[in-house]
Amino acid sequence: MENQLCFQCFKMKGSYGVCPHCGYEENTGAAQAYQLAPGTVLRGRYIIGVSIGFGGFGITYKAFDTVLSIVVAIKEFYPAGLVNRGEGEVKVGIFSGEKEEEFKRQLNRFLEEARNMAIFSKEKDIINVFDYFEENQTAYIIMEYVDAPVLKECLKEKGRFRAEEAEGYIVAILDALSKVHSHGIIHKDVSPDNIFILGKTSVKLFDFGAAKFQGTETERTEDVVVKAGYTPPEQYRSKNEQGAFMDIYAAGAVLYEMVTGEKPMEAPDRSVEDALKRPSEFGVEIEEQMERVILKALALEPKLRFQAAGQMKEAIISRKKVELPEEEIKKYQKKKKMLAAGMAAAFAVAGGMFLLSQTYFSGRGKIDVAKLPEQDLEIWISSEDASAGEGLSEVLLESVEKECPQLNVTVQVVDERDYGEKIQQAAKDGELPDVFCTDGIQASDYCADLSKLLNTMELSGYLHLDGLGRKGVYELPTAMQVAVVYINEEKEAELPESLEQDSLPGQGELLGYAEDAEAFMAFQDMDLSVSRIAGDLSDMDLIKEVTVDVIPPTDFAVVPILKDGNLIGTMERPYGVSKAGSRSRQEAGMFLLSLLLSDGAQSAAYMGNEEGIPLNRTVLSNYQETKMTTYLDFLKGFDLEKAELYEGGSICRILQEEAGASKEK
Repeated sequence: MENQLCFQCFKMKGSYGVCPHCGYEENTGAAQAYQLAPGTVLRGRYIIGVSIGFGGFGITYKAFDTVLSIVVAIKEFYPAGLVNRGEGEVKVGIFSGEKEEEFKRQLNRFLEEARNMAIFSKEKDIINVFDYFEENQTAYIIMEYVDAPVLKECLKEKGRFRAEEAEGYIVAILDALSKVHSHGIIHKDVSPDNIFILGKTSVKLFDFGAAKFQGTETERTEDVVVKAGYTPPEQYRSKNEQGAFMDIYAAGAVLYEMVTGEKPMEAPDRSVEDALKRPSEFGVEIEEQMERVILKALALEPKLRFQAAGQMKEAIISRKKVELPEEEIKKYQKKKKMLAAGMAAAFAVAGGMFLLSQTYFSGRGKIDVAKLPEQDLEIWISSEDASAGEGLSEVLLESVEKECPQLNVTVQVVDERDYGEKIQQAAKDGELPDVFCTDGIQASDYCADLSKLLNTMELSGYLHLDGLGRKGVYELPTAMQVAVVYINEEKEAELPESLEQDSLPGQGELLGYAEDAEAFMAFQDMDLSVSRIAGDLSDMDLIKEVTVDVIPPTDFAVVPILKDGNLIGTMERPYGVSKAGSRSRQEAGMFLLSLLLSDGAQSAAYMGNEEGIPLNRTVLSNYQETKMTTYLDFLKGFDLEKAELYEGGSICRILQEEAGASKEK
């Protein structure tokens, strides 16, 4: 039967090599080498087809249930960095040691997701789970296959919905959430990419990967899920009070975007200064009562939101006027002064927890953003990770639109490998952009003094910036890097916990350097002596290419290089403002530069890769909780504040120069 089925549409194609129904070619392999090949059979009944989605924790396949003769979706647990699988293989290989323990913890979490979803297997507005089981040293969830667009795709196509249309969908979403909450479960990831749109006022809620039972212990770090615009402020903290009100905030954010076509500003930004626009300010037609419902659902303080999905639904349907958060606060202030003081304290704590850019633009000797004239500006971003660069670009443009809409900003993302030559040529031709990464040029020759920006910023909110002077500063770093050695575990049985910098010259033929391309091939070759490569965290992707991503795969370890017991580091990704522009143009450029250190920009630039450690302390806290696992776990044992910082280029080059100088002595 398998040979007669098309592995994409699962219609009978007979003996045709190309499916006459959808055009799929029979011998097409898996989209990625590590994915199950189309035609693989699970549990003797499920035929794997094409992959329809994959991320850091799993792969979703379109599949066929030969017992029920229906198309299903199968989610396979495949956590990147903890497992591997060769092309054409079925079983996953699990890395040993701490990674094996983490795999087991995350596997239990995956099965918990399956159990959470299985509760709703008969509901029409929640994705149905038919089965879940362990096989091939991993686990699978068998779900209904839904051939419908998600809300995110609809928003991308339509831009926004009419208020009446959005109302119908949000009521359906709230009905689904009521069922979820009735079982004591908080979804914690309600967003447009987790909602199928089946038809008018008909939806299906899915992806319970972040779901949590109310009253359980604070979630483990791997369970923290944050989606900019939809996540409530309390969810950014690793320790937080949990309840249905978290999903209410997310539902309010979804409704806000459906009506306006724009995501609401991020909760941490709002905790610093709540500049959330009312939907009516976008020029959309919306009843005052509906607008009030949205703003109440999006209250920063959980107690000021609707406390149940049913309450929010009733407010929408009944058209009863609800009080805005600020109105409730005034009401409490009049009723009880002590309560007002308590609320103020709560907001103060929230503000302290979620300081975002910590930049305040007003006052003498500071930049007044409101008075910046309308003008066109250009910023060049240097990025090794294209997706991170595009994400950063999007965050910058959204921030400018919200905070300084009179500026028309163009963002150009340049591959890090080409950036040095491009910026040097631009400097030579006198065509530098307004804001740019200064890697490759002398900042003091081309950049304006940043004293006005430094007077505007609270530098203590950023790692290693509070020691900067207030004058004679022409560039600001946006990240930090640390020196490490990668060790091929197949070549070394006993692994050191760290290496002192002065021991590098004595490593001999064991040690290569990341700036030498041949070192990576020698690192991979079991017949060659190179078992260690010195570099920084940004070299990890290249290391993975020659270890865990090859067949057969090998694992590696990451250990820090220390000086007097402390980490060695450099400040990375410095940016400056062109001094060629007018005074107002320079001030506008400094405003853009400050945004590179904001919570949203730092998250976009550094949370999804190893290009650098964020300097924004709010993002750094999240980085320490969610990124310092597996390969980066060693960082937990060191104080980044005490790192020995070097100047003058890449860590790898500095290590080589220091080692060479030591040998000469």
